[in-house]
Amino acid sequence: MHFQRLRLSGFKSFVDATEFRIEPGLTGIVGPNGCGKSNLLEGLRWVMGATSAKAMRGEGMDDVIFGGANGRPSRNHAEVLLQIDNADRTAPAQFNDHPVLEITRRIDRGQGSTYRVNGVETRAKDVQLLFADASTGANSPSLVRQGQISELISAKPANRRRILEEAAGVSGLHSRRHEADLRLRAAEVNLSRLDDVMGELDAGLGRLKREARQAEKYKRVSAEIRALQGAVLYARWREADQALKTAVEGLAGAQTQVGQTASKAAIATTQAADTAASLPPLREEAAVAAAVLQRLIIERDRIEQEGAQAKAEVERLKAERSRIAADQAREQHAADDAGATLARLTRELKELEASIAAAPERTPELEAALKASGLAREAADSAVERLAAQAAADAARRQAAVQALEQAQARQRAARARVDEHQGRLNRIRQALEKAEADRAALGAADPNRAAANEALIKAEAALTDARAAVEAAEAERARAIAAESSTRDAARSAEDALSRRRTEAEGLKRLQQSGRKANYPPALDRVTPERGYEAALAAALGEDLDAALDPRAPAYWAGAEASPPIWPEGATPLAALVAAPPALAARLALTALVEVADGDRMQKLAPVGARLVSKAGDLWRWDGFTVRAEAPKPAALRLAQRARLTELEAEIAAAEPGATAAAVAHKAAQDKVRQTEEALKAARRAPEAAERSHSLAREIVDKLARDDARRDAQRQALGDAIARFQAELAEADAALAASHPDAEAADAALALLRDAPPPAPGQEAAALAAARTAAAAAREAENRARATLDQEQRAREGRLRRRDGLGRDHADWSKRAEAAQKRIAALDQD
Repeated sequence: MHFQRLRLSGFKSFVDATEFRIEPGLTGIVGPNGCGKSNLLEGLRWVMGATSAKAMRGEGMDDVIFGGANGRPSRNHAEVLLQIDNADRTAPAQFNDHPVLEITRRIDRGQGSTYRVNGVETRAKDVQLLFADASTGANSPSLVRQGQISELISAKPANRRRILEEAAGVSGLHSRRHEADLRLRAAEVNLSRLDDVMGELDAGLGRLKREARQAEKYKRVSAEIRALQGAVLYARWREADQALKTAVEGLAGAQTQVGQTASKAAIATTQAADTAASLPPLREEAAVAAAVLQRLIIERDRIEQEGAQAKAEVERLKAERSRIAADQAREQHAADDAGATLARLTRELKELEASIAAAPERTPELEAALKASGLAREAADSAVERLAAQAAADAARRQAAVQALEQAQARQRAARARVDEHQGRLNRIRQALEKAEADRAALGAADPNRAAANEALIKAEAALTDARAAVEAAEAERARAIAAESSTRDAARSAEDALSRRRTEAEGLKRLQQSGRKANYPPALDRVTPERGYEAALAAALGEDLDAALDPRAPAYWAGAEASPPIWPEGATPLAALVAAPPALAARLALTALVEVADGDRMQKLAPVGARLVSKAGDLWRWDGFTVRAEAPKPAALRLAQRARLTELEAEIAAAEPGATAAAVAHKAAQDKVRQTEEALKAARRAPEAAERSHSLAREIVDKLARDDARRDAQRQALGDAIARFQAELAEADAALAASHPDAEAADAALALLRDAPPPAPGQEAAALAAARTAAAAAREAENRARATLDQEQRAREGRLRRRDGLGRDHADWSKRAEAAQKRIAALDQD
């Protein structure tokens, strides 16, 4: 890949878009200080993914945006574009489809940077890897800045290594390796977290099991409560239903008597009310029907009018099309027609003027005739009104006589009806009185079985109390068993949880130990066992050599050697005494001693040839001057610590298993005890059910007998009250019947007198009224003829005047039409 051009816009001093082309060969920029040479290099580093604001000589990344100058305002964004030739196709796979790559970085003030490759937005990491694969980048040593040569000369080994990696073209692989290491560490953290989550899930599973058992217990107790509540409600319902039936029977008897008494009056009243109430709905229906009919008629007329308008519009459109097709011929015809019409109108106008001048003025004569006929009509109407008043007076007298007769007949019927009503009421009261006395006589004494029923109820209550006490004792025993089961369950669960955690940790350590072994040859590490706390010292002494096998067939193995123990300086303790190891490692351990951390540097100079000094914390001092501090990573120490922990866990598991088994056995015995108490409780609960049924039956019998006695007493009292009331009503009905006979006799006498009186005869005014009405009709007809003649004369005169005005307007219109037609003909001739 080769750089081709660099384009800067709003970057530092390049406020305007500036393009720097990098041609093949040698390209350079020469200029004085402050001309912007360093800004070009910084723009190149910035677009390649630089993230340090100090490297850009600024306090923040927004400082790369042009900040303003004399006469030039500041910018809100900066953009740098780098064009690269990718003809050799050496770019990463996601960018290798294009022969030319354009990398763009844009920054907006306060919003950060965005990267684009060939117009597609991408990550900064992808851009950095693109240049790292090309052995360059924002921090590449090949981009030389001021003072960098001296930095390279005095660079540390790590910086020199970076230069060599870039020169070898593996810096991109180093970046990818770093990213892979980060992901691997994250995966290891996730695995450790997974073990914690599994432990939490196991604990949650035990909690859910406890909650499930509690839920089952709740459902069982709820079902028992509902059953008891149902039994109680059923007993109460039976009592209320029996009381309701008794009340309904009493109410039915009373309602029957009341209904028989008021049936006739109610029927008559209902018929009158129905007749009166049926008229307004009928009137309203008629009005609604008329309104609907009128609306439908209007709608029909509107639809017909719209249809006619539509037809007229169609015809108009057809005529318009024909008119457009024959426009010129029509205009010529219109001009000819206008000339003929003007001649005709002129002739008619002259004839109408002559007719108006020759017509006589008859209006005064006709108005006088109309006035005379009006006076005659008023005189005839006055005569009709006078005779009609006399006839109305005679008719009123005759109507009054007829109404008096009808009223007398109505009074006579009402008096007879009252007599019949009083007689019927008297008969009904006598019948009711006789029935009440018979019913009271039919009522017997109290039931003799009531005392025996009360005694049976007392015995049933005692049996129910004993059964409930047995249930309470069984429930208390079950509660004690449940409490014991809960305590043993918690103990068993705690022991099982502790044992499960140890087993999980041991299983994980075993997997880690197995994952580090070779396929066919176990390492020497499996045969080495240091004392507790000396794992780090052994790992420092042997290091990665512990991964070698003891089998000579392995690619790397311990063959063993003889070595005499060296003379150690004072304060050094041989490590072999603290480690149990195979003979093949005896020579190495014989040349290793344990010292204090503070004495290590001093004793390193006194160590024999081939000897190693180690500390308990894991420091190493070799006789040849090589030193490793305890902070350096030592995988062997980690594996030794893991193996020691595994040994401890196995011992703890072996010690904890008997306790967990005993706790489980105790929990199982407690569960069996709970089941036994529950069975006993179920058996005890069946006894109260039978006792309750016996008690309910005895209670029903006692209540029924008590209700029967109370009902007989109430009936006896009610019948006594009814007999007294009927006797009072019987005396009242006798008095009312005796008082109604004189009114009926008086009504009969008045009706006989009215029937014997002769009706008033009609007078002679009827014939005179008929003659007067005939004369008045003739006078009105004569007046109407006179008014019609006058109106006809006035309309004819007004018609002639309107006709003259219309002919004048038509003459003017046709004159204008003739002129317009001539103009259109002239225009058509010109076209």
